Amino acid sequence: MVKKLGPLVAVLTALLSLACSRSRPIHLHPDNPHYFVWQDKPTVLLTSGEHYGAVLNLEFDFEIYLQTLQTGGLNLTRTFSGVYCEHPGAFNISKNTLAPAAGKLVCPWARSEQPGYRNGGNKFDLEKRDDAYFERLRSYVSCAADHDIVVELVLFCPFYGDEQWGLSPLHIANNINGIGDVDRTEVYTLKHPQLTRMQENMVRQIVTELNEFDNLYYEICNEPYFAGPTLEWQAHIATVIRETEATLPKKHMIAQNIANNFARVENPDENVDLFNFHYALPSAVDENYHLNRAVGDDETGFAGTGDEPYRLEAWNFMLAGGAVFSHLDYSFTVDHEDGTYAFPATQPGGGGAALRRQIRILKEFIEGFDFIRMQPMQQIFASPIPGLQARALGRAGEYAIYFSRTRQLQQNYSLRWTGRLTPKYTEIYTLHTITDDGVRLWVDGEKLIDDWTSHAPAENAAEIEMHAGVPVDIRMDYFQGMGGAEATLLWSSASQVKEVIAADYFELPDGSASGLKVEWFDDTELENHQAETVVSQVAFSGSLKGLFPTPEAKDEMIVNLALPSGSYQCQWLDPISGDLIKTETIQHATNVLTLSLPTFDRDIALALRK
Repeated sequence: MVKKLGPLVAVLTALLSLACSRSRPIHLHPDNPHYFVWQDKPTVLLTSGEHYGAVLNLEFDFEIYLQTLQTGGLNLTRTFSGVYCEHPGAFNISKNTLAPAAGKLVCPWARSEQPGYRNGGNKFDLEKRDDAYFERLRSYVSCAADHDIVVELVLFCPFYGDEQWGLSPLHIANNINGIGDVDRTEVYTLKHPQLTRMQENMVRQIVTELNEFDNLYYEICNEPYFAGPTLEWQAHIATVIRETEATLPKKHMIAQNIANNFARVENPDENVDLFNFHYALPSAVDENYHLNRAVGDDETGFAGTGDEPYRLEAWNFMLAGGAVFSHLDYSFTVDHEDGTYAFPATQPGGGGAALRRQIRILKEFIEGFDFIRMQPMQQIFASPIPGLQARALGRAGEYAIYFSRTRQLQQNYSLRWTGRLTPKYTEIYTLHTITDDGVRLWVDGEKLIDDWTSHAPAENAAEIEMHAGVPVDIRMDYFQGMGGAEATLLWSSASQVKEVIAADYFELPDGSASGLKVEWFDDTELENHQAETVVSQVAFSGSLKGLFPTPEAKDEMIVNLALPSGSYQCQWLDPISGDLIKTETIQHATNVLTLSLPTFDRDIALALRK
């Protein structure tokens, strides 16, 4: 006998529909808001994705791209809305997906019937939406959902130069509405009501169109710390998102891009769930962990085209407690949406299949732990480890630890020279610093030079009266951000030619010997002390290797961990291959567990369980 299933099917369908309607977009985990919940599972987001043009560039086949990310075990992509794009050759990027060919830009606003858009085609009508754009945007987010990929949709981006501003539909030359006759540094302020209204309308339309999707969150503005966006404007856009979703079924996370490298977030916006940094240091997490929100590293670059700097950046950031790592991968281009483009050595970053495998290894390493119940645990390192940077996440009886050789970190560090300086003459001296990047100089506790900014090689100078044969205390702080590295201290006076201060005039802070003490920190604010040595003068250039030789791979390295007594299982992992290097069980009866690290080249990971 055949039973009639019609009513039952209808009920089940209704229940399924109700369950789907109650599903939540990716959101902060209620038990540990430093991480996420997505698809009912604790989640971290790691990826190596294209340069943000997947939607706005009509030539880009995003289905191939998203399939490549999924196959590679990654779960995030970052894309721009179309308000901002770039011209070919911008930032020396070859085959830039964010620089569509002539006539290939699509954005939230429809084209008018009036020709004259700077990069081909008609001008835009800011009062009319482009239905084809919204169809492509929805298809992109839907396709990402089908491939288990979360989308970080970046609504706005500042205009770094007039070239970018001149390509925006918001520029008066590119629309028929007479809107946008302003300087590029005033686009993302609240000074121009008509311009703000267009931005508000765009945000409301995008947020409404995409409300149904769970694999989505919004970033207000890429790098708002450049070229003018104000905090008031950012808060306003966040409020527009929240108000728009107030009457819609689903509520999505909002991300705010805070700074390059790191910064301490002051007066955080209550609407913001995720604080993003670019080229992020672990201290970006350290400084903001107390806010109980997620912290992300959502753009990398400017550290060469090799894999190593970005792998080290990813591991150190995520093991500091980060929630997001999004590498900017230049191997994805139009015609190479599978990530196989062999970019030139002049590219401002890296990428490719090998690095994507390494990021997947990190993702799977973290997911192998009950990471929702873990937190940063730098306190387990019982003593300094010369030559190594170390990071740990843990909870009682379970620890994820990462070691990397610090000699490979050629950016984002700081140095401090201290000692005594004894002049030869009694007269007014001029002290000169030449640095790339920041510098501060004190003499007898008085700050004479303060230029704590990233810049090309630049000279600063200050005058001070000194007396022949009378030593003064001297301290010089320096940080290296990206690019070149240089720090030199010179002097001059009526009787002293301008030259690098020679070793003969320096002695250590305690006067015990000639020379200067120099200390090395693996952050840009002289907080995370790594090592110290003695030098004869301040004449640093190029690399830390000359100042701080580190152990070779063959040298035995010992680590002391402040852990309770007991039996511990150690699993040592190669972050490049994912291979298990060594498994061992260690018994110890004290409060310090001593480990001998296996031989490794650049970095090594440890899963430690009691």
